[in-house]
Amino acid sequence: MTASSDENEVNTSIWPTKWGQERRLEFIEFRLLWEGRLNRADLTSHFGISVPQASMDLARYQELAPGNMLYDRQQKAYISAPSFRPLMDSANAFTFLNQIRQVEAGMLPKEATFLGWYPSTGVVRLPSRKIDVQVLRLLLDAIKRTIRVGIRYQSMSRTGPTERFISPHAIVFDGIRWHVRGYCHERKEFRDFVFARITDVASDSSGLLGVSGEGDKAWNSFVEVILAVAPHLSEGQKRAVEVDYGMDRGLLTLRVREALLLYFYQQLPLFEPVGRARYNHIILQNRESLLPHFQKLGIDL
Repeated sequence: MTASSDENEVNTSIWPTKWGQERRLEFIEFRLLWEGRLNRADLTSHFGISVPQASMDLARYQELAPGNMLYDRQQKAYISAPSFRPLMDSANAFTFLNQIRQVEAGMLPKEATFLGWYPSTGVVRLPSRKIDVQVLRLLLDAIKRTIRVGIRYQSMSRTGPTERFISPHAIVFDGIRWHVRGYCHERKEFRDFVFARITDVASDSSGLLGVSGEGDKAWNSFVEVILAVAPHLSEGQKRAVEVDYGMDRGLLTLRVREALLLYFYQQLPLFEPVGRARYNHIILQNRESLLPHFQKLGIDL
C-alpha cells in the first residue's frame, strides 16, 4: 500500500483518510488477521494516541470493512468475525513472516513492527556485511543527482584498496549482499560494487556529469526464466514442489533483469553437475533460450 509522508495529505486510492489513521487501520487489520483480536489499548500503546482517537479508528475500520470484526464483551476486545476478509495488499503471509524474521535477526526492534504475539521462532543468522552509513548516504545522493563520485574500493583481485570514479544509478540485493550498480570510469563498463567493500566516497571535483543508467543495457533488459518441476520426481513429490513454489501446472515464470542473472544462478539449485542433477527439485525449462545470456556472464550451462 502506498502511504503519503504528509499527515495532511489524503490517499484516496485505497483508504479515503489521512496517512496517520491509514497506518492505524492497517495495524487493526494486521492484528485481526494474525492474532484474531485487538482492543483500544493495543492502538493507544502502539501509536501513543488517545482512547477517543482509538475508538474513532475502530469505528472507521468497521465502516470500511463491515462484518470483519465483532466486539466480545467477555474478552473486552474486538475479534475477527467468521466472515473476516482482509482488504489491504499488505495482509499477506510474507508481510507477517518478514516482520518476524527482521525482529529475530536483530534488524528491527519489535516495537517498530505490528507484531504482538508470535510463536517461538528460529532464524538462521548468516554473517552480515557492515555498510557504512555515510557511504550509503553519499552514494544514494549521487544516484539521485546523476553525478559521478570517487570511491575507495577493496576488490577480491587486488591486495590493497584502489580509487576509481563511478557513476552509480541503482542498488542491488543479491539475496545475501547489497551492491551499488553504476558505470565504472576505469573499466569503461557498468558493474556492481559490494557496498561493504567501499571504504570511502568523495565528490568529483572535475565537475563532469555522471553516466546515466539509461545506457546500462543489461540493467534495462529483462529475460524470462521458466522453472519446472524436475521430471525424475514421483507424482507426490512433484505435487509438493508445485505447491512449494506456487507453480501453475508444474511451471513458474519469473522476469529477471539480465544484469542480475548471475545472482539468480548463484541462489537457486538449478545448475548442479550432471551426476548430482537428481537431487534438484526444479529445473530450468527454457535453458536453450537463456544460454546466450549466461555465456555473457562466463557461465557454461
